[in-house]
Amino acid sequence: MIIALFPIRNFLASFLFGNLLLIGIIFGTGLLVISYEINQHTTYLTERFHEQLLDTVQNEFQTSWPLVEKQRIERYFRHYSEEPKFRLTVIDINGRVLGDTEFPAEKMEPHQTLERPEIMSAMEGQRGKDIRDSQTTHTEYRYLAAPIFEEDKPVAVVRVALPVAIFHENRQAVVGRLLKGFALMFLAVMILSPILLRWLWYKPLQILNNVARRIASGDIASSTFLEGPPEIAQISQSLETMRQTVSGQLDTISRQREGLQTILHHLPDAIFAMNQSAEVIYFNEAAKRLFHIESIPERSLLQGLVRNAAIVDWYLAHLAGTPLPHLTGTPLMIERKEVNLFGRKHFLELEFVATKNASPEDASCLLIVSDLSESVRANKMKTDFVANASHELRTPLAAIHAALDNVSDDVFGDREILEKIIQIVNRHVSRLDALIEDLLALHGAEDETIPLRLDETNVTEQQYWIEELFRKRIDEKNLLFSVEFGFGGQAFRVDNKRLGLILQNLVDNAIKFTPSGGQITLNFKRDETFLVIECRDSGSGIAVEEQHRVFERFYQGDSSRTGDGRLRGTGLGLAIVKHAVERLQGHISLESRVAQGSVFTVRVPVEFI
Repeated sequence: MIIALFPIRNFLASFLFGNLLLIGIIFGTGLLVISYEINQHTTYLTERFHEQLLDTVQNEFQTSWPLVEKQRIERYFRHYSEEPKFRLTVIDINGRVLGDTEFPAEKMEPHQTLERPEIMSAMEGQRGKDIRDSQTTHTEYRYLAAPIFEEDKPVAVVRVALPVAIFHENRQAVVGRLLKGFALMFLAVMILSPILLRWLWYKPLQILNNVARRIASGDIASSTFLEGPPEIAQISQSLETMRQTVSGQLDTISRQREGLQTILHHLPDAIFAMNQSAEVIYFNEAAKRLFHIESIPERSLLQGLVRNAAIVDWYLAHLAGTPLPHLTGTPLMIERKEVNLFGRKHFLELEFVATKNASPEDASCLLIVSDLSESVRANKMKTDFVANASHELRTPLAAIHAALDNVSDDVFGDREILEKIIQIVNRHVSRLDALIEDLLALHGAEDETIPLRLDETNVTEQQYWIEELFRKRIDEKNLLFSVEFGFGGQAFRVDNKRLGLILQNLVDNAIKFTPSGGQITLNFKRDETFLVIECRDSGSGIAVEEQHRVFERFYQGDSSRTGDGRLRGTGLGLAIVKHAVERLQGHISLESRVAQGSVFTVRVPVEFI
């Protein structure tokens, strides 16, 4: 506040001026308070001296009053008249002045008047006092009067008067001495303050200022702690804390920047960042993979990196339509394009984003290219799946409908025809039921929202339920079915439901394509933390050109290879196996030769106990 009222550019001068002004105010206030207290005490002492002087005079006259002669009174008054600081007067009971140190008694008028209340009080036997101007000397006095008794009756009055000026003189003397003392102290403060302030405050503050400037310039490597007075040490500690905080925040920003770069680096979308000069200043790994970019030349433009006219024209059109000094920070447009990149068709989503940035070297716009090719292909697969499922459902329904259309009153009389119709309906209803079961199993196998549920099991348990499930079909085809395992009865933890889908459909597929009298072997092995399952059959085998399609939904091999057209399945078994293996984070492979059989090998991670 003081510096604001009296602006001084030099810190030491302003600090010194403020301290001196504050000390002066404190000294002045102290001088006033001390002066008042001393004046009060001086007045008290002077009044007390006045009282004691009156007591002395009263006692002296009271002792010798009956024998007092006029000459003795005159000698007494001549003795006191040499002391000019007070005035002594003696008055008899009738008001006649018997003596006075300042004026001849015979020339003085009677003092028994109301204008002299101190004398009137003394004549009544009590002490009296008053302050007024003297009618004889025309000086302001403080009067004290006391009676002189004879046989307990007032016979005279003795009065002592002190000039009021004495009180003022005492005050002035005290204040003068105080002023000199305070002036000397203030002078000493003025002389010593610059030295002490420079040594105690200014020099450490200069060091702190240099430290603060160093931190502001970005030099935060060295410590800033400074010893000195507690306040300087606290400021130094605060600066050190601030340095550590800034250093920590810079480290955090650096880590966040590295983390952001890592995120951008691994994003699946291709990202290009351009500055205000339309030069590419950043692109991520996805952009490098999608557009086969090996390196970025210095001050390169986008059209020098992206070798596709449709993408470049789209980008340049939006760049030209967006004035760079007035960028909005919001996406201007999103558009999907089908383009050909390096001989392969891609479905891309292009997004142009303008960013608010004042620096010419920072990113002012982004081009985000999302490759939707896999998503489009997946949608096509879903469409094909719906079409295939509809076809698979329509075929048995059409057969059932045709069989029922042939039902008439005449049919009920021919038991043989009726039994054939019932067999047709039953066969196609069973097919519908199997198709629905397989669709539900496929959904359960590939649904990622269904969490894995680990159960404890072993090979013996798996062998038991597999043999129970397929015993009838194995016996019907006179197949040799065996289960082998090379790690004893060691238990393991796995999602038993999905493992069951894998085993059930592998064995079902092997039974379906293995001719009567053939052999099927289910072999369990352990490879470190992996459970390896081999399903080997001596069936018809699969041609090389068909092997890549066997895991597709609704793909079915030639029914002639089974030897029985009635065993035609839903075409979903191996698709269920594939998705169940993937949900268990495993892998499946196929080895097969026509007329020599097939081997499906599954590797899934388990927890061996």
